[in-house]
Amino acid sequence: MFPYYLVFIIAFFYYLATNNKNLRSNTLLFLFFSYLALFVGLGDMIGGYDRYIYGECFDFISDAVHGKEAKLQDTLYLVNGSEYGYWIWQVFVGFFTRNRYIFILLSTILMYVLYYIAFRQYIKNYPLACIIFLGVFYYFTMTYIRQTIAVGIVWLSVRYIWERKPLPFFAIILLAFSFHNAAAVFIPMYFLPIRKFSQNTIIAFLTVCLILGLTPLPSFLMSSTGDSMGMSSRTASYAGQEMVGFRLEYLLEAIFFTTIFFINYKIVPRTKHALTFLNMSLMFCGFLLLFIRFGQGGRFGWFFFIGIIYLFSYLSMNKKVASWMKPLALLISFLLFLRITFSWTELLIPYKTFLTNGPSSSQLTAERYEYDRVYENDKFYR
Repeated sequence: MFPYYLVFIIAFFYYLATNNKNLRSNTLLFLFFSYLALFVGLGDMIGGYDRYIYGECFDFISDAVHGKEAKLQDTLYLVNGSEYGYWIWQVFVGFFTRNRYIFILLSTILMYVLYYIAFRQYIKNYPLACIIFLGVFYYFTMTYIRQTIAVGIVWLSVRYIWERKPLPFFAIILLAFSFHNAAAVFIPMYFLPIRKFSQNTIIAFLTVCLILGLTPLPSFLMSSTGDSMGMSSRTASYAGQEMVGFRLEYLLEAIFFTTIFFINYKIVPRTKHALTFLNMSLMFCGFLLLFIRFGQGGRFGWFFFIGIIYLFSYLSMNKKVASWMKPLALLISFLLFLRITFSWTELLIPYKTFLTNGPSSSQLTAERYEYDRVYENDKFYR
């Protein structure tokens, strides 16, 4: 597991090396995100079976692009709902390569370019924000390609909320929606008043989310924004894993983040951009409670992660905040990073790139979901 821990170690040294200097060095941020993009993108099917589904779909579409076995219009059944943007992305990449590994690498680079742009636009403290990013979101970029690209697109729309520019906002949301229709959950952010709500109002909102989370409503939302790509019965088993009873960790996360925000509520400035990120963070807590019975329900909250990243990095560098705030942000980020590292161990080790032939990283996953054994002997046979 050392290669994975090394990612966090490098981020920590990046944080220490700045020592409150060069907090907004675009060069250092670019180098760090480039490292993450290559580490994730070059990984040989790390992160679970989703990569096999994406790979199988891309192989079929790229074959159609080059006139093999099927016509391009015959691949439209792979479009999930109205997610034509992701289909177009596959077609575009298919003109240049038929190899699933190159496709995954290019898709990963695309998402990290989007994150880089978002960080440059909104974040004041890059090093700490990168550590928080590793804790709350990094691992998901290894496997949920469509949604993590959509998240990066959505983050570019945030500025248009406080600038009150509906056309670019909804155009960007529509583009994100065409990659993953869960992006629609971000639409209410535009209509949410840009103001600091009372703590009683926030508690009432979160309570309602928790009550609704115990009703059938989340089941309807999950079914309407599912991850099925029409490729095989594997996606049916995926959907069957959604209902898990009660996610205590969702409740604890919501309580933790809300408590931190309440402790520092007076410190959050009443600027439009700060209030927007504050409300995004509270919406994230709301989605955790709304999907508290679902193993994958927290994914709806990913679109609001930039709010968490902004607020924690802002509060940690504010002189009015308690001295324990920054160490707490580092500790929580590391614990969240550690939690997924342990829980995903079988999907991650041994880490290897696709630059060398042989079995992929997780043999357990490969034995069950590998659809083309030729890839094991020659990664670049296509």
